This record gives sequence, C-alpha cells and structure tokens, in this order.
Amino acid sequence: MKFHKLALVLMALVVSNLSLANQSSPVGDFALLDSTGKFHQLSYYGDHRAVVVYVHATDSAQVESQVAALEGLQSAHEDIVVLLLNPSNGREAISGDVKNLGLGLPVLFDEGQLVAKSLNVVKVGDVVVIDPETMTQSYKGELSGAVGYLGGQTKVVQAISQQLSQQEGEPISFVQPAAVSYTQDIVPILEDNCVSCHREGGIGPWAMNSHTMVLGFSQMMKEVLMTRRMPPGQIDTHVSKAIMNAAGLSVADKQKLVSWIDAGSPQDGDTDPLAQLEPLNQKFSMGEPDLVYTVPAQAIPASGIVDYRYVPVELDLDKDVWVSAMEFVPGDHEVLHHVIAYVSSPADKSVRGRATGASQGESVGGFAPGRPGDRFRDNSGRLIRKGSSLLLQMHYTTAGRETTDETQIGIYLHDNPPTYVMGGGVAGQRRFLVPPGAKDHALEGVQEIERDAYLYDMMPHMHYRGKYMSYTAEYPDGTSELLLSVPKYDFNWQFSYALKDPVFLPAGSRLVARGAMDNSARNPSNPDPTKPVHFGLQTKHEMFFGFTTLRYVGETPDSLLNGTADDLAQDAAGR
Repeated sequence: MKFHKLALVLMALVVSNLSLANQSSPVGDFALLDSTGKFHQLSYYGDHRAVVVYVHATDSAQVESQVAALEGLQSAHEDIVVLLLNPSNGREAISGDVKNLGLGLPVLFDEGQLVAKSLNVVKVGDVVVIDPETMTQSYKGELSGAVGYLGGQTKVVQAISQQLSQQEGEPISFVQPAAVSYTQDIVPILEDNCVSCHREGGIGPWAMNSHTMVLGFSQMMKEVLMTRRMPPGQIDTHVSKAIMNAAGLSVADKQKLVSWIDAGSPQDGDTDPLAQLEPLNQKFSMGEPDLVYTVPAQAIPASGIVDYRYVPVELDLDKDVWVSAMEFVPGDHEVLHHVIAYVSSPADKSVRGRATGASQGESVGGFAPGRPGDRFRDNSGRLIRKGSSLLLQMHYTTAGRETTDETQIGIYLHDNPPTYVMGGGVAGQRRFLVPPGAKDHALEGVQEIERDAYLYDMMPHMHYRGKYMSYTAEYPDGTSELLLSVPKYDFNWQFSYALKDPVFLPAGSRLVARGAMDNSARNPSNPDPTKPVHFGLQTKHEMFFGFTTLRYVGETPDSLLNGTADDLAQDAAGR
C-alpha cells in the first residue's frame, strides 16, 4: 500500500514537471552572431513552427554525444530551426569545436550571457523550444523530451532518441554582475553612446534628458540592445580591422544596462546628471566651417515616392581651394535620406548619365543618417577649383506630412595645400536580379587597385533589401584579408567606417565587397517581396555599392596641379 502511494506521488511529480516544462511563457526577442559571423534574430524565424535552442559548450562530452541527434532533429523537420547557444566560451574556441565535431548547425556566441539568462537555462544540454511567431516558450527541459514534444514520424523520433545519452550536462558558470549605479554607471554609458542623437533637436525619436524619460523607455532600450538594433551600424569586431569610433557597447556596458533595467531602472543620488547636461547648440559638429552654403529649399510631399533630385549649388570661389572636411546639416532629419556632393568644374558643368546616377564630377562628400562629416586625415584633402560648383544628388523619403528641407553645407579648408590628395572609388555591382522571396541572394563587387594606395574608409550602400556586406582585400601575392564585416545592414543607418590604421594596397590588389539581399517577407523593410528586384535609383529598386576612400601613393597637390600624376580615380558608380 505504501509503495502504491509512493508511486502515485512520483507520477504526480513527473506530470507536474512536464506541465511546467511545457507551460507557455513569453520570450523576449534577441539577436546574436554565430561562430562564422552570421547574424541570427529569433523573430526572423517566425515562418517556422519552432526554434530549438540547445545550450552548447566546447569540449563537452554531453554535446559530443548529442550532435548526431541534434542534426537528425533538424533534418527530420523542415519547419523548425535548431540553434546552439554558447554562453561559456570565446568565439575562437567555439569555431574550433565546430570544426572538430564537423557540426553543421549554427552556434550562437552569447558573449555577455544575456540570452542564456533571459531563457533561464542553467546547464549544457538544456533545451528551450520557442514559437517564434508568438514569441513564447513552449518547452524547456532535456533534448530527449524536446524530440518527443516536437513529434514527427514515429520511426524517425525513435531513431533520434536512440542517439541520445543520459549524461548530466555541465553547469553554466554565470558571471554575477556587481551592483549598478544610475549616476556612476548608467549615465556615463548613455552620455558616451546615446545622448548625441537622443537629445532635443537630435535625430533620435526621444531625448534622454532625465531619469524619468529613460525609465519610461527602459524596456524598449532593452529590446533594441538584445536585438542589436542599437547602437546602430554595429560591425563584427572579432574579424574586422580596428575601426575608429565603431558603434556598439562593450560587453560589460551592455550587461550593466540590462541588469539595471531588469532591476527596475532605479535612481540614486540627490541630482539627476542627465537633467544637468547642457543642450548641444552647435550646428556643425566639427566647429564653425570656413564656408557655409544653404541648399535651395526643397518641398517634400506628405506621401509617395520622391525621385532623386540633382540640385546645383554655386560656390562663388575666386580661387582654388583644398577641402579638409565637409559636413551636411539637414533642415529636416525625418525626410532627408542621403546627399552625395559632386564637384562640377568650370571645364565641365554638365553631368552625364543622370538617368543612371553616373556623373563626370568627382564625389567630394556626402550625408546619410548617422554618418559623421567627411574629414580627410593625414594632412590630405580634395581640390575644388576656382569657379566650380557642387551638384548634389539628394534622396528624400516622405514622412506623412508636407515639409520643406533647407539643408546646409559646411566646408572646411586647408590654409595651405595639404601633403596628400584623397580620392575615392567603389566595389559595386549593377547587373543583378533578386528573385521574389529570396532570403539570401548573394552579390559581389570588385574594385581593381591599379596603383599603390592606402585605404582609409569603407561605406556599404544598399537599399531596403540589403542584408549584410563585407570588404576583403585580395593581394597580388595570393593572400587575402577581411577588412570589415557589417553582419546586419540597415538602410536607415549608413555609416562610413574609418580604419584606425589605413591599409596599404599594392598595385594589382583587389577590393572585394561581398553581401546579400533579402527579398523575402521576413524582411520587415521590404516594400514588396512578391516582385523581383533589379538595380535602380529609387528605394523600390536596389543598389550594391561598397564605396571607398583612398589615397594613391605619389599623388600630391603638385603632381595633380602640374599634371605629372595620373588623373584622380573617378567614382564610377555615381554614389
């Protein structure tokens, strides 16, 4: 009788545990890079029945014994995605483990352990099954239970189950965060990374001007941190060359912010440092320009597509000048998407190929959301001759209201001719057709380096279907080097990435831009996933350009003015 009662109690406990494991609970969206640098976002897989997250660690007997079952599970279900999550090891170690195991499944690098904590996993081998459409957890437990929970053909399930070991996984060693102070920790992070945009009159949609404002938006802040939407323009720092002022928070800063938000965003101290910050009244970020021009007013409708506009701006120069920097200040941040400034010299005030965006003038500067002004480093500059004008390619998007934009241009000059001449180029592709529904349509563009040069900046440019882009230098000796990887491109934020140390490109090198278009319904920015897409100027079309800023060796003001050097490299893409 006692044995019978004990059996009933044990059975009740088992049923209770299964009920808890299968109890639906909300899951926050997240995004991570895998060991190859590919971007994965949970909500992107909303067209699948389930996402299976399995906790991975390197050199784990548990993982090694379950690799075949994991890959069998993925092969047996086309409507699920299996993702391995590693919150314990470095990326290089993870890559080595993937190679040693011959693992064909992505392993996500949870460097700050934030995703593992949000999913409440505790050991290697833990499994969480998520419905990515409703963003709810539907199962949590062992892999054996997940295999049965997901179902499928009986023989397949049995075959996978036979591959499973019953070992206990190693516990995750979580880093315990120290106490976080609003005044000492959070405010400095926001000042350094956020406030420059999130201020009164800034391009951010709300101002971080008090604890009250930050508290009100704290959950949204966590969401954009966990999905890597903010700070914008993040690169893969594990493979890219060192970039000046690269966007992105350190792992420690991200942990502090999320920990503080999870604790309820408490305030400490007698005063609020954010409320004490002085407003940034300076119009031009690089100081007062030598020359300021106001672009003729542009009337923008409330809705519809606005064709590219080519707006001339007379400079009224009575002598040749050397430009050290150029900055654009939009009259209306909401509608001005980008500007590209071409120099039109007295010898040729015409522009050829406006229908294709190509120009005889040379690109000398530009604007895009989040892009700082163009400053030419190492005492270099761009020449604008007496009598020249600028021709601005201006791209506007509508914002639901009629408005007028009066953008201003600030030009900074060298007092004397600089030591070097800065030029530009592009690794681009114009001939392509992206099929309807394509999630990862690969594209490639090449810039041939015919003379010794130094590469300074790289600027990926695509439209709404742009997914990712990287730059690789292929050298004449057969070696190659990955210079930049932007794993999640965002049309709304187009940055020029400045190399901390310019890269020498010997004559015969090739700069290769590799990327992809996402023309599927899973791309929330896609205007129409049912139609094929080709090259074109409007945002309903696409572009694939990897722009570059470089300096050719031997190209100096004297050689340029006296005609002893080759002509400056032309920006053939018509950015």
